[in-house]
Amino acid sequence: MVKVNLDACSGCKRCMLACSFYRTGGFNTRFSSIKIYTDLGHRPVAFSLDACTDCKEHYCVEFCTLRALEVYS
Repeated sequence: MVKVNLDACSGCKRCMLACSFYRTGGFNTRFSSIKIYTDLGHRPVAFSLDACTDCKEHYCVEFCTLRALEVYS
């Protein structure tokens, strides 16, 4: 599973793009297993994870330049 630190997250959604590419071969955040929700100022306020137990590569963590995501057991 993946853990998100919203205090470190910028809301850029690179993790969502990486996840959608892993799952579908394309860049579309609608197909991401991780969702980062932002307020009107684009600050992250919440997240959800769906079906990321199937993922072995965790590209979302790798593509997060701010290290706001981490893998835990």
